[in-house]
Amino acid sequence: MRPDQPSTTAENNAALRAIESMRPKHERMFSDPLAVFFLPDRLAEAGSSASFCRQLLARWERVAPGVCGAVLVRTRFIDDCLSGEIGRGLRQLVVLGAGYDTRALRFPQLKDTVAVFELDHPETQRVKMEKIRRHMGSLPAHVTFTPINFEKESIAEKLFACPYDPSAKTLFIWEGVSYYLPAEAVDRTLSFIGACSGERSSVVFDYFPPSVADGTCRLAEATGLRKGLKQFGEEILFGIRPGGMARFLENRGFTCVRNEAARDYGRAVISDGRRKLPVSGMFFFAHGAVKPACSAK
Repeated sequence: MRPDQPSTTAENNAALRAIESMRPKHERMFSDPLAVFFLPDRLAEAGSSASFCRQLLARWERVAPGVCGAVLVRTRFIDDCLSGEIGRGLRQLVVLGAGYDTRALRFPQLKDTVAVFELDHPETQRVKMEKIRRHMGSLPAHVTFTPINFEKESIAEKLFACPYDPSAKTLFIWEGVSYYLPAEAVDRTLSFIGACSGERSSVVFDYFPPSVADGTCRLAEATGLRKGLKQFGEEILFGIRPGGMARFLENRGFTCVRNEAARDYGRAVISDGRRKLPVSGMFFFAHGAVKPACSAK
């Protein structure tokens, strides 16, 4: 992304969540009534128009078929993982590359029992904080907003400057980030999570197969997404073979809890009336738990 501008990808994802949240309750995969706060003016002005929303989705679908559906299923998958971890005694939530993620605000269970840390690009985070203040009056007390340049600054340095407890049970949400990083940055991130989080901590993230990163994937959405991202100053750099995810995590100190194709998970969470919703075959989701020997003491 461009260093002096907020993330366009974050804006588009917020738009998708806002549109999904306008659907009837029995149809939608999740509810995010706060997503509309983060729409750019060009979308916010027309965002309540059903015809405009249909046109916007149709345009995105032409460029990268099935990506919108996969992103919506991804939101639901991570929501489900977060809900499960809250029920299992979660004490900290770290959102890496948070963008306009609203989980800290729309999961009321977090407010009194879970410390939330959001790390993100300074300009995107500045805009996010400004819009939260505008629409909600103040920033939530249980959330620590930490600007970071992931290419130049370390997660450890940033988190340890906060009231982050490396011995607490923590969930790391890494949504829509891993494939923009070089392999060594992915390994550094997972190494930190394994070494600096408490017992039963875990990470949930999405990923692409290597063919999407190297340009050999034949899916139309892979080509369309790569071209579209370049216009925003973003590029897909990294992929993991889905069949090798368990070993990938094992080699980095994690146990694979779940490894799901977006299409498969979509079959479980998409309502009967929306079975024709296209879901890209290049999106996969993983949830890995830190092995006990790797957790911070």
